[in-house]
Order: sequence, then structure tokens, then C-alpha cells
Amino acid sequence: MHVKKVELKKFKKYKDASISLNNELSLLVGGNNSGKSSLLQAMATWQFCKTLLEIEKGRKSWTSAATNQGLGLSIVDFTPMFIPTLSHLWTNLKSQKQTEVDGYTLKIKLYWDNQSGIEKFLEIGLSLANDRLFIKNTSSNLTLDEIVNQDGFPDDTNIPQIAYLPPFAGITDREVRMSPAMRNRLIGQGLSGGVIRNSLYDIHLENQRKRILLKDGKTKISSRDLTILRSNDAWEILQKTLFDLFSIKIEVTPFNEQYHSYLRVDCVAGSVNGYQFTKYPNFNARDIMVEGSGFLQWLSVYTLALSEEFNVILLDEPDAHLHTQLQKNLTERLEDITIQKGKQVLLATHSTELIRAYEPSKILALANARGKYLSSDDDKIGLLSGIGTMYSPKIHKLTEGKRLLIVEGVSDERFLKKIFTKLELTWPSNIVTWYWTGKSSERYQLYRQLKNHIQDLKAISIRDRDDDCNASVDENLKDKNTSYADTNFQALKWRRRHIENYFLDKSAISLAAGVDEETVHRFFSEQHGLALPESIIASDILPVIKDAHGKEIFTATNNSIKHEYSVTRDHVLEQMSIENICDDIKYFCQKLSEFAILE
Repeated sequence: MHVKKVELKKFKKYKDASISLNNELSLLVGGNNSGKSSLLQAMATWQFCKTLLEIEKGRKSWTSAATNQGLGLSIVDFTPMFIPTLSHLWTNLKSQKQTEVDGYTLKIKLYWDNQSGIEKFLEIGLSLANDRLFIKNTSSNLTLDEIVNQDGFPDDTNIPQIAYLPPFAGITDREVRMSPAMRNRLIGQGLSGGVIRNSLYDIHLENQRKRILLKDGKTKISSRDLTILRSNDAWEILQKTLFDLFSIKIEVTPFNEQYHSYLRVDCVAGSVNGYQFTKYPNFNARDIMVEGSGFLQWLSVYTLALSEEFNVILLDEPDAHLHTQLQKNLTERLEDITIQKGKQVLLATHSTELIRAYEPSKILALANARGKYLSSDDDKIGLLSGIGTMYSPKIHKLTEGKRLLIVEGVSDERFLKKIFTKLELTWPSNIVTWYWTGKSSERYQLYRQLKNHIQDLKAISIRDRDDDCNASVDENLKDKNTSYADTNFQALKWRRRHIENYFLDKSAISLAAGVDEETVHRFFSEQHGLALPESIIASDILPVIKDAHGKEIFTATNNSIKHEYSVTRDHVLEQMSIENICDDIKYFCQKLSEFAILE
């Protein structure tokens, strides 16, 4: 269930606005006071009001048959966000009656398509009188049978369930055990910081239930069932993610209401080998609260995103307390969740690293209380070329280092750095990496804009060959489809369709997946019609390997390596030996090392 449009009247910065939203992951981008937080707060307020109406009046209050009587509350009961006074919800602090005779001058209206593909909407109106806030359904086309099942129980399949995580403010030191309904109610009211242990406990219990069912009286789960569980279960995904990024395991203490007053969730540090976690000797488990703020922020965001109860996740600058690599890791994993779990994630950010890394169609630019998705990389250049303002740290580093590397995304930089390490090379400290998905001509324009400010700048652009023919790349990886007068810009291309094609190493895949090479060989033959060679090092490898859709083979489809074996490109790369790193990549790494040397 995804929100496809938000209409706002007199809510904070938005006097009268209509903003369309894409499915899956969207980055909300704009300068200070551009309306990023206000948009998220409006949606959080809608969810809060919807939750409160249900508590006090039942779900009929959401429908077209609802009564017109409003529900009153004071500022202490208004929890989605902190505001000095309730009047701060209104544009220009003006809440008085205007055209609406009943005084409900502030309107938040959300549109979505139900399970049958029919457009639905619910508008919440707010009024202010005598320092009390009044809320009610002011417009709706919902019917009761869409949101309540035949037995009279709530049915959430036809209405968005929104969870809002405000800028990180810490978690509570203790949590009582809550029912799912109470936990969901608190999250719906914007109090997500106090339920993280309950969320972890719930997804852990669900994992234990699934494991018991899959064992079906046997001593262990079958390999196939275990692979599927690891790919789809929230607890398994969370634990593997924490293994990979933090070398940390979460342990949940069983809760017995006769003996325990509070939930206990601990972190354990250790070493990781695939799915095997070994605790460090003499390491004592410690409550999650004593971990660093970056880890807690990461855990809060990721746990909320994995929750099955919510299908729309609002994150207000979750990257603010995270260093650059954790920012990248977080958004990558969130994007995976949107694809796997059908979630919609709206993430407000100031991070130029993230903006550069994502396709324009995922970036919702907000300005002057209006919002639209970017349509091209040129739009992104325009958004980011506030050179000297939001981009000044990056520009400062370029000014000093004078060397620019343009790659397609976060993962490409990560792959190259890992290969540098394998080749016993040191990643050049003066190279600034820039992410750009567009073609070489767009990258050249970016380089020219930057060079206007940095006279001695030099750049290397490396991208996938994609659908270009083999003849478009020479033996030195030069993109033969381009020619630029400025020789300080080098346009290069991989000779294989995708950089992932260089990782189609049978031995490394078998090690990462924990299966024998014959199983891997059979998988590629049956699922992809490919016979993997014993070695992938040669640049003149068979065309079927050069032209394979490596990216899709690794991640994108139901017959991908990730889906079949629950391993990623990074896992395979970690298992690759130096001997199986292709000559193309070795050549590029050596070229990059030489490129970084200042003349």
C-alpha cells in the first residue's frame, strides 16, 4: 500500500499544495526551510489523527458515513512532533475561520490505490479553538467493509499504515512488554523511540514461530527452506545486516510476565563468517542502549522499516548522526526492503553523497512549498551545483586533491576499494568519488562545471558498457563513442556489460553460498543458460560472459544469486582470489593509482 498523492491546505509551509509520490524509496531533498520535514510531519499528523479517531470513535470515523462531530485534544496530547503552540501547525500561524464555516481550515488529504486498484482518499481536517485542537474526517470515499473484516476486526490491507521516525532523540532505558496493538498505536502517535525493544522482540518471536514450523518435528531445517527464510524473514535479514556492517548480534531474552517487568535486548560483538557468528572471548552482552548513537539510529530506522505492520515509512534525516559509509549502507538496505517487502520509504536528507548516488527519478526536490521528482541527471547537476553551499566540503576536498573519479553508484566505489585491498594497493587519499548514473556526455558536463571552480581538475569516468557493442571499448577501456577536446577528462567503460560480470567466478560464488561448484554450475546452466568458465580473468572471455546481464543475475530477479543463495555481490567479491581478478580491473586499478599522482 503506497501513498500516491498528498494534498495540503494551510499546513505549516504548505498553504495549498499537491505533491505526487512514487513507490518504493524516495529521497526528499532541498535546502533548509524547503518543506522536507513539513511534508513528513503532515503525513505523520494524518496517521496520528487517524489513529486517535479509531481509538475514540472506531473505524467508522474514517468512512464517508462518519458523523461531523470533531474530536478535541490539548497540546500535551499532540505527539507527532514538537511545536511551541498548536497554532504553529497553520500557515503563518493563522488558524481562524476563513471559507470553511465549521472552522476546519487545515486539511491533510492522502490518496492511494486499494488492493483492487481503486483510488481511495481520506482527508483529515483540523480546527483550533480555545487552545484545543479539534480533528475530524472532512472527506472520504472509504467504506466500512474495506477496513473491517467480516468478524468485525480491523483490516489494514486497504489503507496506508504510516510510521514516522523523527530526527533521532535516543531511546528509553526501559520498555515494558506491549501488545502489538499498543506498540502500533504509539508508533502511529509518533512515539517510535520508545518501542524498539518491543519491535525487535516481535520480529524475533515471529522468526522462532517460522523455524518451528519449518522443522516440522525434525532436528534441523532443510537447506532450501533455510535459504528462503534467510531471504525473506525480518529477523534473519536484520541479523545478517548487523553481522555484515557492525559485527554485532542481537540477543533477545525470553520474556515471562510473571517474573519480568521489562524487555531485555542485548548486543554481542564477535567475528562473522557468512552466517556463522562467533562471540569474542570474554565479551559480556550489553543492553542496546549503551551502544553508540550511530548504531542506535541505524537500528531504530532499520527495525522500523522491517516491521510488517507498516507499509509507509517516514524518515526525517536518519543519516544526520551517521558517517558517510553508514549513510550509504542504510539507504542501500532500505531500498532492498522496499523491493522485497513492497514498502514505501520517504527519507528526508541533506547528504550530497546520497543525492549523487541515486537515480533522478528517486529524488523528490522540494522548494517554495512545491515538490517534483527529477527527470534527468542534468536536473541533479542543477540541484547540487550550489557549489560553495551544501557542496562546499566536497568542493574543498576537490580543490586540494584535484582528482575526480566518476562511477555509477555507491556499490561501484565499494567494489573498487575492496579490489584495491586485494591487490595490495592503497586507495588514493586525494581522489574524490562522485556518483553519476548518466552517460559520458552528462559526466563531462559535470566535470566542466566543477572545473570552472577548480582550474587544475582532472577526471576519470568509468561506467558499465550496458547495451553498447563490444567494439565501443578499446583495449585500454576507452569509450570509443566519445571524444572531448579536454584531455584531462578520460571517458572509460568496462568491456563487459556490467561490472558484476567480472564477479561471475564459480569458485567464489560456491564459497560465498556454501555449496559446491557443481551446484553453482548447474544453477547457472538451468536458470541463466550460462556455462561458467573455470577462469574469468581473460579480457577476451567468451561473449556470453561479456554480454550477460550481470547486475540482474546477482540481485534483481527471482532466479538471482541473491534470491537463490542469500549472498550479495560483496560476499562473492570477498571470496575472490587475486588470481581470478580480471586483467581489465587490474589495469584500471593501476591506472587510477597513477592518475592520483599530482604532477
